[in-house]
Amino acid sequence: MVCSCSTGRLKSRIGKDQHLDENSFDKLSGDFKNSKSDTVYSYRTLYNNFNYDTIYRQQDLTVNFSPIDKNKIKLKVFDNETAIDSLTIKGRFRKGYFKVRRQVNANFIVGPLVWVLAENTKYIGLTKDNNIVIMNSGGSGFLLLIALPIFAAGGGQTEVEYERQK
Repeated sequence: MVCSCSTGRLKSRIGKDQHLDENSFDKLSGDFKNSKSDTVYSYRTLYNNFNYDTIYRQQDLTVNFSPIDKNKIKLKVFDNETAIDSLTIKGRFRKGYFKVRRQVNANFIVGPLVWVLAENTKYIGLTKDNNIVIMNSGGSGFLLLIALPIFAAGGGQTEVEYERQK
């Protein structure tokens, strides 16, 4: 049993962000703080949006965005100018944002009895101040294999901004 989640709602960002497309993807280049610029949100750090390892929840890291082409962006995480990890995210430009390829993750909570399936849709954008903004819309579904299927949807949508350093 998999529950659907809401798609990314970009209407809340109208007038706040720059329009990005295949011809302007190099605007995403730069170094950004790993911590959120708005401390009201206690969601996750910038790199933790793409890599769920707890080490990347450190606030003092720097994340470098390097667009490779119109469908790939390389992310590198730095700790005091030392690269500690990198990954390439794939997607495409859509509605003025870079839409990251949909991710579906499965976690086994109680062995094979209870699974949590999470689906995430992320959009990467640039604010008018050249800060990165990540819009994350996700939901989850639960499956109890032995007795009966139980499902729930939720997760909501978040919009978190991260400051440019260079």
